[in-house]
Amino acid sequence: MITKLVQQPAQTHKYVNTGGVLDVKQMAENSYHTDNKVKAAALCGSMVTTLGILAVLSKKQFPGKLNIKNLFKIDFESPLKVIALATSSTVGGLAGGLIADKKENRKAKLKEGIHQFLGNIITPISIVGITLNQIKKRNLSKLKEGIIGGAAAIVGVGAGVTGGNWVASKVNKVIFKEDDKRKITAKDFGIHIDDIMTVVALTATGETVKNFISKALPAIFLICGYEAGTKHNSTIK
Repeated sequence: MITKLVQQPAQTHKYVNTGGVLDVKQMAENSYHTDNKVKAAALCGSMVTTLGILAVLSKKQFPGKLNIKNLFKIDFESPLKVIALATSSTVGGLAGGLIADKKENRKAKLKEGIHQFLGNIITPISIVGITLNQIKKRNLSKLKEGIIGGAAAIVGVGAGVTGGNWVASKVNKVIFKEDDKRKITAKDFGIHIDDIMTVVALTATGETVKNFISKALPAIFLICGYEAGTKHNSTIK
């Protein structure tokens, strides 16, 4: 009796589970598409909530019918406005990432969201805002205001990156019952260009500068939402 052997062509783009064969290339492609989907969802979520808070702030500053052009003419002279803007961006990006990504990455995203809120938003913006408010009360010269305001931005960045992240780690440990060893990286300092923008926003007097800030600040804070929404287990610091 002769048994005819039929050789099946190699399947290079399929996952074969019957024989326990795992196609690494296909897994990499699936991971690539998933990552892109999560990144897009985080960015879109951050953009949606940012536009939402801009609409609210616009309605307060420009009463009457909502005008899309006015969304990017907001005067961010108050630290509370800046905090509201940054927080909305973070919440939107986090929500988008949680919806699009796997359940196993939810904890990493929530932890990062807390780090963004405490380390990149509340701490530095509050320090800068309080300091600049005290400067204005003293009626100093423009030169002195600029020098002290710049120093406030540097202190705010340092405190936000170090102190804010330290507090966030403690909060995460209480919430998630595990150590949170997020390391500070160069990106953490780089993202704080928003603090420099905040100083300019809180001290700007010329319309040209204010118009630039009203457009640049919302774009910069999208980074906070994107970072929170795209965080996953392999990037936990």
